[in-house]
Amino acid sequence: MMNGRQKMPIEIIQGDCLEVMKTFADNQFDLVLTDPPYGIDYGYLTYKDTRENLIDLIRCFVPEVLRISKRAIIFPGIQNVCLYPQSDWLMSYSWDTTATYGKMGYNQWQPLLFYGDDVRGFGNVNGILKSDSIKLSGGGTIGFLSEFPKGKHPCPKPRRIIQILINRLSAEGDEVLDPFLGSGTTAVICESMGRNCVGIEISEKYCETARKRVAAEKAKMALFAGVNK
Repeated sequence: MMNGRQKMPIEIIQGDCLEVMKTFADNQFDLVLTDPPYGIDYGYLTYKDTRENLIDLIRCFVPEVLRISKRAIIFPGIQNVCLYPQSDWLMSYSWDTTATYGKMGYNQWQPLLFYGDDVRGFGNVNGILKSDSIKLSGGGTIGFLSEFPKGKHPCPKPRRIIQILINRLSAEGDEVLDPFLGSGTTAVICESMGRNCVGIEISEKYCETARKRVAAEKAKMALFAGVNK
């Protein structure tokens, strides 16, 4: 059981993560992996993406994330790193093409704030190098809007980076939480990689999109399993 709810491999909760996270136990999740708003006026359906709102959001949600997780990865955005509490380590992901044009030219890397204890082991984790730097190749890997239908969500993350992080920082059967689920990429990847996942999203429309994507992934995996029997 999970705080009165039946434990399910993938659970998507519509609600305010600041309230929902209060219902979780200390260290309940093996990994929190999340991509909060950036305070740059993205057009979310139910959240006004101002810098002032982001500062308030960080102040409220980060302590809860640290309480309920053994380790956490947060996508802060380059300009927002200083707004977050000091992390235990600063990871990064980079790519050899371009996605956006920043204040110092083409942006080819992004920070990842890491809190908590790393997974055990030396050298490799789940067959990949145990590194604090992730390198991606190809425009389709990092072009945020290139692999997701326009209008579904203003800032979806590519599947590949989520897949690598889940593989790097969790094991099969682990409990993963994404308190800013958005269009559901974390839940989709957890479904495909054998992780249990709780996703929280305040927008009913985004929750519907996420559930449809998880259902499609589950159906694809069932079909693949049937073909390979």
